[in-house]
Amino acid sequence: MPNTTSPLHLDPGPAPPSEEAVVGTLLRQLVLAIGPLNVLQVGCPDPSAVVALASALSENRQGRLVCCEPETARARAAAAAIEEARLGRYAEVRVGSPERVLPGVSSPVDLLLLGGEPESYLPLVTLLEPRMLPGAVIVAEGVRRFAKQCGQFLAHLRLPGSGYVSMPLPFGAGLELAVCAR
Repeated sequence: MPNTTSPLHLDPGPAPPSEEAVVGTLLRQLVLAIGPLNVLQVGCPDPSAVVALASALSENRQGRLVCCEPETARARAAAAAIEEARLGRYAEVRVGSPERVLPGVSSPVDLLLLGGEPESYLPLVTLLEPRMLPGAVIVAEGVRRFAKQCGQFLAHLRLPGSGYVSMPLPFGAGLELAVCAR
């Protein structure tokens, strides 16, 4: 029988949350804090993450998430999850490449979530910059894992005078969090 009174047998408490849960909490906090009206998400490999974002917008009672997913099966899964959660008022999924879909979204951008192909991050940010509001937030995933592919993108955000205040966050494959300061 183990000695449960020994200080060496203290309950360590619950297991630490997964990286996905930490990132999901961060995104929810951002939505609740900045109250974005227009959220663009590039890539939606996990339907539960899309639902979590739409749910945070619902808590704010405002805002719209447009999720762009090039893979039809993933897009359908995300759209079905949104419908099942009855959050269609706050989110929609569009099928197609971000370069084709995002120009059709005419509203200003408050929050931009970049996933998918890291090589596309800089062209997408450049495309959307004219519509980014002061204080808009960019969250890019995988910047440490794909450091080489993200090099120019990160330089664009981090360069003094770029109009962004940007920093890396040590979650998962690496996140970059940037705020538009123009």
